[in-house]
Amino acid sequence: MKRVSRIVAPLVAVGLLAVGGWWLTGRSETPRLPESLCGTRISPELLRPLLPPDGNVTVDDDVERGNPRPSAWCVVYANGEEAIGLRYAWHSDRVDPLEIANSPSSVSQLELPQRVAFPGARSVVGNTGVISTTPCKTSAGSYFTLSVLLEGVNVTADAHRSSLEQFMRAYFPATVKTLGCG
Repeated sequence: MKRVSRIVAPLVAVGLLAVGGWWLTGRSETPRLPESLCGTRISPELLRPLLPPDGNVTVDDDVERGNPRPSAWCVVYANGEEAIGLRYAWHSDRVDPLEIANSPSSVSQLELPQRVAFPGARSVVGNTGVISTTPCKTSAGSYFTLSVLLEGVNVTADAHRSSLEQFMRAYFPATVKTLGCG
């Protein structure tokens, strides 16, 4: 019996230390959020309420500022799942973001969109995202529209509206500055 306890006791102690170490280091860490999102510097604190609380964040950025295409996506993933889609669009005509948000054929359709006043932009915010547009002459067009769309959120709840609006108030003008609008 003593022989078994000499073997089992150290194994149990090592197991408890391993589980305790995992719990202390793995469970209490807050995921590090990017300070630059899709080529624009942004406070991670504005991004945090739009993401799951414990998600490992990665970004797939397909936006080319130097040679913009009419439309490009930048996607934010949390734990490998799409969490936020940012659609960058350049066009020659002035668009109404409320019409975009309400259009069933739009990739930027929002739930319960309402106009919001942003300096220098026409904007709407909904339960699932926010859209802003402004004049911006580049080789891709005369106007720029950014849609920020949340994935996997309750479309009937307005829990993210305030956070979406705060995010876009900071992110949209900072993004426009990076586009070289003429």
